Amino acid sequence: MDSHSPTLLKVENLSKQYLVKKTLFKKEFFKAVDNVSFSLDYNQILGIVGESGSGKSTIGKLVLKLIEKDTGKIQFEGREIDRMSPSEEKKFRKETSVIFQDPRTSLNPRFNVYQILEEPLIIHKFPKTERKERVKKAILDAGLDESFLGRYPSELSGGQRQRVAIARAIILSPKMILADEPTSALDVSVQLQIINLIKRMKEEKKISFLFISHDLNVVGMLADRIIVLYRGKIMEKGSAKDVLLNPLHPYTKILIQSLPPEHPRQRKKIEKLPEIYREEIKGGCVFYSRCPVAEERCKKEPELKKINGREVYCHFI
Repeated sequence: MDSHSPTLLKVENLSKQYLVKKTLFKKEFFKAVDNVSFSLDYNQILGIVGESGSGKSTIGKLVLKLIEKDTGKIQFEGREIDRMSPSEEKKFRKETSVIFQDPRTSLNPRFNVYQILEEPLIIHKFPKTERKERVKKAILDAGLDESFLGRYPSELSGGQRQRVAIARAIILSPKMILADEPTSALDVSVQLQIINLIKRMKEEKKISFLFISHDLNVVGMLADRIIVLYRGKIMEKGSAKDVLLNPLHPYTKILIQSLPPEHPRQRKKIEKLPEIYREEIKGGCVFYSRCPVAEERCKKEPELKKINGREVYCHFI
């Protein structure tokens, strides 16, 4: 790895499909991820946003090597994750972590908080004296005090459970954390607390985050850069400011215009895009069947256009 390189994670032409139907003469596949490329820099938050079924979580699982890709390349600190030696893979597992959507299912109900936080340290063979200190520091860094270490997940609120999940994610001092919808199961007031905690983790611990969400509001509060995903394809990619203030792709515009306004009076100012549902086509733009501005040329696959640091998958740009 080039020590001067700002890139922590690099993904090139990543694809993943699943077999959905098989007959004697034919197989049908569903493309969960379709030729996706992006990079994540050190000390950066990259937001991946899209509706359910867009492929967000599949990308996260591929990047963490929880499932196998079909094609493409994934590099972590310059090393291809598929070609790592056993020692390199062990280091990769230590330097990457994950925060899941629902802490009720991601935390072992039979373990107390201390045991939950100690478990990754045992797996990576930290000495017992060091384990104790790391557990204490992690729970404090996550915004809880040591009195929570003896409690069980069932004795905690949703926000407290997610803080425990964050403490577990940071306890090995990772370089990258995949946060997969970490606020969607929480109340709005608690969401803001978790968002601020993730911001602090990035600033104080220099951790990079791959932040997956369907909520553009949440992504806009956190991300440095944003990827807008639809049916496994990147529709638009750029800085968070550019994408949110000046969306170029019709799908991005629909997502932004569907957000609730800050004040009820602003509802009158929001332009309502028409609801379009056309027959789907093969070989053209994947957004064709729902695009309010689609034309005949959209029946052909558009190229990914690069404009002033932005990438947009559309004929009209």
